[in-house]
Amino acid sequence: MRNFRITASFAWFGLMLAGAAADAAAAAEPVSVVLAKPDATGGVEVRANSFRATLERKLRLVKQLLSLSPAVLRIPQSNNAQAKRKLAEAQARYAKAETEFNASRGEAAMLLLDESLRQIAAASSLVPDPVQQLAQKRSRNTQLREAIRTFQMQQKGLSSRMSPKKLQASTVVADVDRIDGMVDKADALILGGNQDEANVVLNSAYQSVVATLNKILAAETIVYGLKFDLPAEEFRHELARNRSYEELIPIAIAQLNTVRETAVVAEHYAQQSRDLRVIAQKQASGQDYIAAVKTIEGATSHLQRSLRIAGVVVPHSSEVPP
Repeated sequence: MRNFRITASFAWFGLMLAGAAADAAAAAEPVSVVLAKPDATGGVEVRANSFRATLERKLRLVKQLLSLSPAVLRIPQSNNAQAKRKLAEAQARYAKAETEFNASRGEAAMLLLDESLRQIAAASSLVPDPVQQLAQKRSRNTQLREAIRTFQMQQKGLSSRMSPKKLQASTVVADVDRIDGMVDKADALILGGNQDEANVVLNSAYQSVVATLNKILAAETIVYGLKFDLPAEEFRHELARNRSYEELIPIAIAQLNTVRETAVVAEHYAQQSRDLRVIAQKQASGQDYIAAVKTIEGATSHLQRSLRIAGVVVPHSSEVPP
């Protein structure tokens, strides 16, 4: 006895053709086929008939997809040569599947139909629905604008808390003006109906915002040149610096598309920083500012590590000359 187990999983193609949804759902169910000598119960014949019925449904579904699916009908009207080639391959495999079915070679027909469905899916993905494509572009536009706005707010907050000696304010202002100009250009492109180019400009603006933020963070690591009259002043400065870094972490994780596993590691370092900050604050409350400064600097180093893991370029303090 030879056993053949055939599983057809393509119910999702019903989304491409509403009229084929029922057939797709039925054809998606696993079907076991056993070819053997007939027995007294007639079970083998029942299973063979079930397989044939599934194969017929699959033939109808593929035929409907090739002739009626809007996703497929868009392909010949497009300029995508690769999609047209894949569609031609799908049609050829369907035609051959019909031949195999009529010759009672069901297994071969099933394999050809599966390949035809794969080619239909691949071809359709190359020529997306214009309405859905526009919606995706608008969604991307919104995401970029929100990311730019969030990073700009963070950049302004960091700049306002930094010493002018540590960062050339004119450079940051020029960066901000350039980014604002890029956003204005994107707005003009959208008004002119050029969503694609607008998103390209917004993506460049987003990269510029991140670069400016990294520039501020790099300047923030130059701490050796600062002089404080009192240890308490130095501690307050380091405490504010620590909190500035911590504010960046959830923003970086959210806006830089940090994968979940990496985000967990970044948060682990952030929690270590919070634990050390509590210790530093207790040391400061006891007037031991020298120890408090050392502890809070250690806490900040954990936040720098967390940001690097999330994808923000933050130089080590030791890497930046005084």
